[in-house]
Amino acid sequence: MAPGDLVPDHAKQLRSKEKRPGNRASKTNCEPDGSFVFEAHEAWKDFHNSLRHFYEVGELCDVKLKVRLPLLPVEFLTGTVAKEEMIKGSLSCRDLMDEARNYHLHLSHKVVLDFEYSARTIPRKHTAGVLFCVGGRGGSGDPFRSIECYSITKNSWFFGPEMNSRRRHVGVISVEGKVYAVGGHDGNEHLGNMEMFDPLTNKWMMKASMNTKRRGIALAALGGPIYAIGGLDDNSCFNDVERYDIESDCWSAVAPMNTPRGGVGSVALGSFVYAVGGNDGVISEMGQRRAGNGVSKLNGCLYVVGGFDDNSPLSSVERFDPRIYRWEYVSELTTPRGGVGVATVMGRVFAVGGHNGNIYLNTVEAFEPRMNRWELVGSVSHCRAGAGVAVCSSRVSQIRDVGQGSSNVANCM
Repeated sequence: MAPGDLVPDHAKQLRSKEKRPGNRASKTNCEPDGSFVFEAHEAWKDFHNSLRHFYEVGELCDVKLKVRLPLLPVEFLTGTVAKEEMIKGSLSCRDLMDEARNYHLHLSHKVVLDFEYSARTIPRKHTAGVLFCVGGRGGSGDPFRSIECYSITKNSWFFGPEMNSRRRHVGVISVEGKVYAVGGHDGNEHLGNMEMFDPLTNKWMMKASMNTKRRGIALAALGGPIYAIGGLDDNSCFNDVERYDIESDCWSAVAPMNTPRGGVGSVALGSFVYAVGGNDGVISEMGQRRAGNGVSKLNGCLYVVGGFDDNSPLSSVERFDPRIYRWEYVSELTTPRGGVGVATVMGRVFAVGGHNGNIYLNTVEAFEPRMNRWELVGSVSHCRAGAGVAVCSSRVSQIRDVGQGSSNVANCM
């Protein structure tokens, strides 16, 4: 919910409150993609006043076009919103509550008959976070330390502060408003170290190193810790899985995978971490074997995008729905992409860069699930494959634009 989106100019607007002593207002993430919602008592009072305005002038049904209840945390939705008398007294608002409940049931892998996604289940642009494209390599062969960020509101890319290390085939993830880059290869050796970008300081900070140096790893976050999965070096692929505790800045080994996987993709979906594809990996449920693919989640489903089958880049995309435990093909990419970076923003899956078998790519395309269609949506400045892509729940205005960066690439060969 955004200031100005909830009520007319003459009505009181919903606004965020900074946390301060004696005030329990806090800012939390209601969606994996980092949409902001506000669980503040004072903010709810503003919302309550706005509802009363609509109620008094007989326009309460208009709220259904302005309030995105599905994006509220389920505890706040059921514990506060559902108990509001004006909500209970309006058939239109009760329909909205049913939609919100069904949305959360759907994401928890329950089968909800006739459920449909709507504009109210998609975050607004200014709350959707920032898409980061981190590292990779291009035609020059040297890995990048450069970062490109996508402004959803402006539909444009800009360079953010560079990493300390060059990294290709790097694992990248965003947790709690920060971006983590783990492992990879710097052009000379494999890396086990990790660095973290904090939008509040606009700096990359070195953190604890993994026990195993590797590239082509996948990262996933489930219940707080970060999991580094699989990967490879010049001699072998790994089934190693390490877990990073953010608070203690410490890595520890956990149960290894059954199969070694380099160039693997991973995502946390529900209560599971999925490892998909990779070298030395066989996923029998998928229609194609693939490594260097991108993996993301959208609407409770897992999407596997592009990758390489042996040495051939793929344009195929597969979707896994855990509610029915089935893989299916969806529309293909507009161009084959191996080593592609993938993330979900604003209800669409974005595929960034990669290699099409002839050249490194700087094009970006997005998948719209309701249309089952990929379309080109611009390009990054650097043609790159093996980059890490993640969505950070920060405001784009927090991130310093550093211009063209120090590693600009002249062409995509």
